[in-house]
Amino acid sequence: MTLAEQVISGARRGAFRESLAELLGLARDHASPFGWEAAAAAIQILFWEDRFAEAAQLAEDLIVGTAPAGGEICDQDVPFDTAFLGAQIHAGLEAAPRLVRVAESVPTGRVLQEELLWTASSLAERPVVDMLPNAGAWGGEAKPLEGVIGADLVGREYQELSARQQRVVWQALHSANDFPKARDLSERTGETPEQHAICVWMAGWYATEGALAEGEEMLLAAHRRWWPYQAWDAIPDSMVLHPTLRLVCTDRVREYYLTRPIGPEAEKAQ
Repeated sequence: MTLAEQVISGARRGAFRESLAELLGLARDHASPFGWEAAAAAIQILFWEDRFAEAAQLAEDLIVGTAPAGGEICDQDVPFDTAFLGAQIHAGLEAAPRLVRVAESVPTGRVLQEELLWTASSLAERPVVDMLPNAGAWGGEAKPLEGVIGADLVGREYQELSARQQRVVWQALHSANDFPKARDLSERTGETPEQHAICVWMAGWYATEGALAEGEEMLLAAHRRWWPYQAWDAIPDSMVLHPTLRLVCTDRVREYYLTRPIGPEAEKAQ
């Protein structure tokens, strides 16, 4: 475990605010081969602090300062590309020209350069909010369940299904964007999806429909379902990035996420 990963693990124990300064210090040490890990985690925490301009500047400084050497940073994408999108939405800093400029520091053909350039070109065709992680088709029409994996389970008695089948039911409703059925299922059974992404999808729908208290509770339920994708992944960030999700990302939700163990650290604490 690298020093950065040790600090990130400490943050996931519920000490996000306390760990941020150390993460920023490691991120700004461009001589460290693991500074990019610390930067990635710091960017996520900065999102939660609504410090979007600072997060984007950290991403730019890191890429410009370290990517020309062709290190591991060149094989990454999130949350560095997301930092520039967040700065456009929440700090008014245009992302596209910055993405192109920063991409020039990355060796040709590497993942990071391709992602930065793809994001910049996509901004000419798609709304910036649609490019955020976990952006959902909130407010859109449900698609037919026919042909969706698990459709045959949706009409069955939920409590009689196995845990695996119950997960498939939620996934089917999510795939079809069928929030009315998902809401009815949750309210009838008192259950919430076991999948973090589906909890977030439902929270966005509640926000769209003005059911803010229900959306808040769904984000709180999502907390215990989250697991890091990478060693540097400190905290889920879509709920503080997307304007729709921010409607239900209340002060209570923010305090909960920033002060409680999450992911593997929460599991160890039990």
